[in-house]
Amino acid sequence: MIGRIKGILAGRDEAMILVDVSGVGYEIEVTAAVQAALPAVGEPVAIYTHLVVRDDAHVLFGFRSADERGLFRSLIKISGIGPKLALTLLSGIEAHEFARCVRDGDVSRLTALPGSAIDPSRRAVPSTARSRRAARPKTSCARR
Repeated sequence: MIGRIKGILAGRDEAMILVDVSGVGYEIEVTAAVQAALPAVGEPVAIYTHLVVRDDAHVLFGFRSADERGLFRSLIKISGIGPKLALTLLSGIEAHEFARCVRDGDVSRLTALPGSAIDPSRRAVPSTARSRRAARPKTSCARR
């Protein structure tokens, strides 16, 4: 796991930054809040990170604090929330504010976050697929 990267901010766009560490450039996907807190290109920067390993890519996600990264890690453990959606959710709220909303049961604030409205038809797809698998007759593996 790559927990933190410290180097020179070599570039940025709206969703990603490039941090140069001893000649190696690390692309890190970040929230708008992280973007706003960054120094100018060419200045030193330190970013807490979470590495997601997929079949087709290794993706680094960057955060301002260990607490923000911890919240991200908690979010991606929830069924239906992947790293991109978790990053989108964190773009709309500070980590301490998110924790307060959960603690106080402030559902209206949480559902107002960008990306939090999940289409009901998307929820129905997994349960429908499970029902179809359960109803399907068992067949032999030796089929040709």
